[in-house]
Amino acid sequence: HRSSPVPYAERFTQQSAVAAYESEEYASGSYSSSIWQLQQPRLKEIISRFKTGAHHPVRLLDFACGSGRILSFVEGLVDTAEGVDISTSMSEAAQQRCMSATIRVGDILKEPGLLQPPYDIITSFRFLLNVENPIRRSALHRLREVIRTPGGLLLVNVHGNSRSLRHPAIAWKRWRMRHASATANSELMLNEMSPLDAKRLLSESGFEVVQMLGFGLAPPTLYRTPIRNMAAALDSFFANRGWLAEQSVDLLFVCRPRMTT
Repeated sequence: HRSSPVPYAERFTQQSAVAAYESEEYASGSYSSSIWQLQQPRLKEIISRFKTGAHHPVRLLDFACGSGRILSFVEGLVDTAEGVDISTSMSEAAQQRCMSATIRVGDILKEPGLLQPPYDIITSFRFLLNVENPIRRSALHRLREVIRTPGGLLLVNVHGNSRSLRHPAIAWKRWRMRHASATANSELMLNEMSPLDAKRLLSESGFEVVQMLGFGLAPPTLYRTPIRNMAAALDSFFANRGWLAEQSVDLLFVCRPRMTT
């Protein structure tokens, strides 16, 4: 008997899970921390350019803000910033990390008052791929309701492109899970999404993708081997090369709310 995957909303209810996420997933030299270093300049460029062209104070919402990694980086780039997360433990970590952002705890699908629209910019990292599909779609529709229209900006990532070199490792892990009797693997996150599927999902939720940026060509598993420095150098050299975005592991979608007719 193999246990069912733990719902994403329940993965970070304990402080120990948050601490492990920070110390392992984003350890110095890890794949995730390296990719985040590559994303920061582009994220800053996009938000700063948006603010320069705005004629009013810019309000930002970081949805599923987690431990505040994104929020702490972007809060100083806008006039006001807010974060919301369903995990109390994650939100407490974000509160300690952020300097000025307002952070709220709760489920935006059950507690509409958590959000105070309109938001000029909404960021959401490492959410779409991890969460279950019905929640994913409902959350995107809710974000479409609270973003400023026209003129708003949604920045959302998919950190597991099924068309990248990450896919063979994921396929192998899935095969092992199917043939294993142990239950420990129920914690593994093996989700994938193709660029086409991501764009379709965003379009169905009321957003138009205006740009797709790619980060990370090397399989993440190489970052746990003696050639991790070579993999990091490769990813650094090819980061943001538009013609390689389709093959990149981590995709960043720059979106505008689509006008309804």
